[in-house]
Amino acid sequence: MTLIWLRKGILKARRAVRDEGAATAVEFALVVPFFLIFILGIFDLGRLFFIKNVMQTAVEQSTRFAMVNPSATKAALETYAAGKADPMFAGITFTADVPATDVVSSIYYRTITATYTFSYMMPIVLGDVSLTTMSRVPVNTP
Repeated sequence: MTLIWLRKGILKARRAVRDEGAATAVEFALVVPFFLIFILGIFDLGRLFFIKNVMQTAVEQSTRFAMVNPSATKAALETYAAGKADPMFAGITFTADVPATDVVSSIYYRTITATYTFSYMMPIVLGDVSLTTMSRVPVNTP
C-alpha cells in the first residue's frame, strides 16, 4: 500500500517538474520590479529636465525684460520671473541682482538666478538634487 502511494507521489513530482505552466508567472514576478524601477526612472528624468527647462525659460524671459526695462528693481524682476514660471512648480526661487552693481568696462549687467530642490518619485534610488540656472545680460545704463 505504501509502495503505491510512494509511486504516485514520485509520478506527481515528475509531472510537476516537467510542467512549465507556472514558469511564466515566476519569471514575470522576477522581472516586473526592475521594469517598474526603469520606467519610473525615465519619468523622473523627464520631470527633472522639464523643471530645468521651465526654470531656464523663466530666467531668460526675465533677463529680456531687464534689457527692455533697465531701471527695473530687484523685486520687480523676481516677481516677473515667478510669473513666467509654471505655477505647478511653486518651489522655484528666483533671485535678481540690484541694478548698477555689476559693471564691467562701463557696461552694466543684470543677473537672474533660479534654484529648485528636485525630489525623485523614488527616493530609494537617489536623494534630492539641487537645480540651478542663471542668465546674465548687458543692459542700458539705468
